[in-house]
Amino acid sequence: MRIFIFLFFMISYNAIAQQVRGVVLDSENKPLVGAHIKCDSLKIYAISLNDGSFELNIGTRISGRITISYIGYKTKMIRFNLKEIGSVELGEITMQETQFSTEEVSIIGTRSQSDIMKVPADISVVSLKMMNLIPSDKIDQNLKYLPGVFIDRPYGIFGKSVVGLRAVVSSEPGRQLTLIDGVPINKSDGGGTNWNRIIESDFERIEVLKGPGAALYGNNAMGGAINLVHKRPMKKGVQGQISSSYSSFNTYSGDVVLQHKFSEGEKSLYYTFAAKGLKSDGYITVPDSIRTETDTSVFLNEYGTNARLGYMFTANSFVEAEYNYYNEKRGQGSKILLEDGAVALYETHFAKFIYHNNDNKLKYDVNAFYQIENYGRDIEKLKKGDYTHILVNSERKDYGAVVVFRYKLQNHNISFGIDYRAGSVFGVDEYKTSTDRVINDGKMDVVNIYAHDNWQITNKLKVISGVHFAYVNFFDGVFLIENASSNTDFMLSKSGDLDSKQWNGFSPRLSLQYDFSASMNIYSVFSHGYRAPSLDDLTRYGFMSIGFKNASPNLKPEQINNVELGYRFQREMWALQSNINYAKGYDYMYYVATGDKLFGRKMIYNKENVTSVHLYGFEVNIDYKATKEFMISSNYTINGSKISEFESRPELEGKVLAYVPEYLGNFTMTYIRKKLTTSMNVHLQGEMFLDDVNEFEISPLLSLDFVLNYKIYKGFGFKFSAQNVFNEQHMVSTDQISLGRYISIGINYSFL
Repeated sequence: MRIFIFLFFMISYNAIAQQVRGVVLDSENKPLVGAHIKCDSLKIYAISLNDGSFELNIGTRISGRITISYIGYKTKMIRFNLKEIGSVELGEITMQETQFSTEEVSIIGTRSQSDIMKVPADISVVSLKMMNLIPSDKIDQNLKYLPGVFIDRPYGIFGKSVVGLRAVVSSEPGRQLTLIDGVPINKSDGGGTNWNRIIESDFERIEVLKGPGAALYGNNAMGGAINLVHKRPMKKGVQGQISSSYSSFNTYSGDVVLQHKFSEGEKSLYYTFAAKGLKSDGYITVPDSIRTETDTSVFLNEYGTNARLGYMFTANSFVEAEYNYYNEKRGQGSKILLEDGAVALYETHFAKFIYHNNDNKLKYDVNAFYQIENYGRDIEKLKKGDYTHILVNSERKDYGAVVVFRYKLQNHNISFGIDYRAGSVFGVDEYKTSTDRVINDGKMDVVNIYAHDNWQITNKLKVISGVHFAYVNFFDGVFLIENASSNTDFMLSKSGDLDSKQWNGFSPRLSLQYDFSASMNIYSVFSHGYRAPSLDDLTRYGFMSIGFKNASPNLKPEQINNVELGYRFQREMWALQSNINYAKGYDYMYYVATGDKLFGRKMIYNKENVTSVHLYGFEVNIDYKATKEFMISSNYTINGSKISEFESRPELEGKVLAYVPEYLGNFTMTYIRKKLTTSMNVHLQGEMFLDDVNEFEISPLLSLDFVLNYKIYKGFGFKFSAQNVFNEQHMVSTDQISLGRYISIGINYSFL
């Protein structure tokens, strides 16, 4: 009898169940597949199908509100009211594309999806549409035209990159945290990111948080954080893109991206696959005036693959596993006896697991990752007839897990989480022309715990408060010299075990925002940043780009106090963002020349703790949409940095910090039509010093970049890009010159 009553109830309920239906379209009346549709009051979700249609089962509800969102489009809210049993037919719903960065959706500012205008922080987003309009060969180059962001890549694709945020990061890559879908990829050894290994065409957007993000992300986010967000298939079937190009210096490149979703609707298995390859003869970085017969091109040969397998449970819940492989061989610009000359080799394996659940009242993310980088280098030198060959091998491991919880309680959005990161390095410099072996070894564990509260006090006023605790443990540190000869005996006094170190620190953050209207607000941020030394800082003696560095096992963590004030104003045709910030750093880690030279040639540097530094900046960004097809963007950044107190080196007080440009400016004009898109970008970089005593100066630089995309036929397209059209070059060091003009021509094919 009970079974009969239950079945009768279910049949009756379904008989009176009501639906909200509609079709989501873009401005050209084409279906938007994978748009997220939700009714928060009922906690129900759906995604639009291949024809753009959707259906929400609202039960016996007679009124409510649904929200429709899609990356790159403005979120739309629609109210429904059902007067009798049946369905609500909303018909065709046309979504409007976002025009400005402030209209984008981002997760980086709060660890949960939010409109940028609703987050009291300095956030920028590079959308997929913008990425297609930037002449870039590496994904970090897409950040070049953002206010407050400095890309130090003087050798273009033939060198490494450091992304600087405001005046904080400068030449220290460990002050900026890089994430892929919320998973950190910085290395414990050195703290940086190998931007070369990332496949640009596999991502749909880049999110940038400027200013100390340690309260959210911990140890490496002292200057900010960058989150790269992968593409995921929302449409049933196979889709993707194949592209290839030929560029300056006899450079060939190609990449492919494939995505496959097996079923329509929310529940579906999917996979993605991406691969890239690049080969180039390179250029000679030594100027003609001082070039010798041993100077050769910095050639390049690299390839990488990335595969992901996932299952979507609902529009807001999925599980995904990823594996990435990268292999790189780079010429170092000199050749004496070795077949390829001096070379650097990188081989990276990276795996991550993500479980994202945004359906329940208690929402959570569980992420785990593992990364191993095998770095090798052949060094050969000839000085006064003496030949030296050194084989460098270094194994760098990083792994960990991140767990984040989110809970909505009335006007509070509370989040809390914990992440654990472990890193190690084992490096050997083996002298092939003598008996020497130099070993550096060490391990580091980092535990980050944080709690955040996003409190909507009134309709116009909100406060985000948070605190972060970091515990860092350095152990098993060793620096050894084996079988020393005259090449290494000057370091024998340093050989032996290194003392274990433990550090901990709190990083609080308080942000306030007042909304004058939906399109105008003002915000302020008070934050603290904290960063421990890296394994490379503590354990390694060796060569770097500016000279020879000593290990610094007695370094202390650096800290920073930051205050900023921001303003955002957005109209239908134009948008304005501005920010003024000031920070004071304590025990700031900084390379300082000792005054000595190795064998009378290479300058020797120590990394030391500067007692205090002053950092300040101002940013303004204006976007103007003149017509439907034509848009102008302009931004300007002022950076200030100065050593205010240095107890052990008072002669450096008052000096400007190295690798902080005095100002940055960008002016961009974009024209978009159905088949043709083109963009012209003018980039201005102010005066910058490359040394601690402010003697090696780079004068202001001006570069013009241009890109043109044309859809030839159906899925076929053509792309032409030119970077540094004026062929502006400058000295990067006393004997190295930057890359000049770089032109690329390519074709691509997209299929759905």
